[in-house]
Amino acid sequence: MRDRQGRNRKRTAAESADMRSKITNVLDIPQGAMGGISQMELSGNREAVIDGCMGVLAYDEDVIRLALKGMVCTFRGRNLQIKVLTHDSAIVAGYITNIEFSV
Repeated sequence: MRDRQGRNRKRTAAESADMRSKITNVLDIPQGAMGGISQMELSGNREAVIDGCMGVLAYDEDVIRLALKGMVCTFRGRNLQIKVLTHDSAIVAGYITNIEFSV
């Protein structure tokens, strides 16, 4: 961004957030897709695809707890498993009965 004299200046956090909001509206993509916020997509109560996963905190067939960007997500249910785990995403499958978020 340039000031009135044509020099480069750093954007404020509010200006950056406003710019991200405008871009996501124009491109018709979710607000969190550009802001470093974790995203989750559910397929019924049988599968959850989580982008922005930072690691696994707890894992058994009744509880899976994942570290996300700025929060923890806990899945409760039966026969839970992590089908896929990459450096920034995970797929949780099974019979999901509850999803909890905590800071």
